Amino acid sequence: MFCFFLPGVAQTIDLADMTPKSLWLSLVLTAATALPAMACPGAETLETGVVFETRDGMTETHRRFAPELILIQTEFPDGSGSILETRHGLYLASSTPIEDGVVKVGQKDVFASYADLEKWDEPRPDAEWRNESSGGGTATSWPMTTIKLGPCTYPAFAIDLTFNDDPTYSERYHYLPEMGVGLLVASTLDGGAETYDYTGVRAAE
Repeated sequence: MFCFFLPGVAQTIDLADMTPKSLWLSLVLTAATALPAMACPGAETLETGVVFETRDGMTETHRRFAPELILIQTEFPDGSGSILETRHGLYLASSTPIEDGVVKVGQKDVFASYADLEKWDEPRPDAEWRNESSGGGTATSWPMTTIKLGPCTYPAFAIDLTFNDDPTYSERYHYLPEMGVGLLVASTLDGGAETYDYTGVRAAE
């Protein structure tokens, strides 16, 4: 007889009755039951950061820095990126570029005041709403569905945004209402489109 221990697990195995193959299988199954399932990040994880990953190697780290306000740091493999201040993880207040891993604070662009952003409705599925301010536009949302990010599944709905200050530009997001963040999945400018394929999610380290 032989007693095999893993954290929280004690398994007694009778070696005399087992072939090498069945012994190996028993050990693998015992180890698997001892390992905790990986938790999918949720709204509470936004306090320390949730990282979304795209197929082309970009990462987006979303952090809540005030009620309804989400800071998003995008990073590309070449060291470029940006830091975005948003309301509801969707409506953009400002963007600060990152070059070679360095944040260019002096090059911050402000797109809308927080007073203007407060005129946007809270995102909701299957609806349409407007913000008539200079930093506003029109939002059209689609019915609730689910999206899969690696092993994690989240309720989500698509939102199309157009903007009062640039009618040639539009964006589409997948909005995750349980977290209160939007993932930019497509942008269109003068008929040309770019798409972004999100493939994974994890808690920030």
